[in-house]
Amino acid sequence: MASTAPPAAGAHDARFFVRQRVGRLIEARVFGLRSLEDVDAYSSAFGDELRRIPLNVAPILCADHRPVVIYSQPVTDKLVEMFQQLNARLERVAILAATSNATLVLQLQRVVRAAAYRNRRVFSDRGEAEAYLGAALGTPELQRMRDFLDELVPPSRREVAGN
Repeated sequence: MASTAPPAAGAHDARFFVRQRVGRLIEARVFGLRSLEDVDAYSSAFGDELRRIPLNVAPILCADHRPVVIYSQPVTDKLVEMFQQLNARLERVAILAATSNATLVLQLQRVVRAAAYRNRRVFSDRGEAEAYLGAALGTPELQRMRDFLDELVPPSRREVAGN
């Protein structure tokens, strides 16, 4: 079974968590955003984490949306606004969606296009997301990102995935 235990620091609830544990890597995992209030809470959690990082440091975001099924149109519109606000602060962003969820991948690609930030990309392939962020991360941050993404992989599949 996948681990969804609350992190030691950062914001966490049944809808999402956002945390910064190593260097400038921010980890976000979304389980579901069903209302505008959910997106507001998600945005607020980002603000809390970003305030902990000095302004002269450009954070890297790994946003794991693999547990999400789909977003409503009002939620996607609000996500566009949120992403636009984060554009100036984040150096690079990888959004990961489940390979089996082509609809969500397309939806997130549309949101990313609308937010208009060339360093934010959507991936359905974990290895591609790791390579994209890995080009900007140091070794400890890269290992933490891999550990973060492994947290959602059931133990029986870790050996198959080579992790």
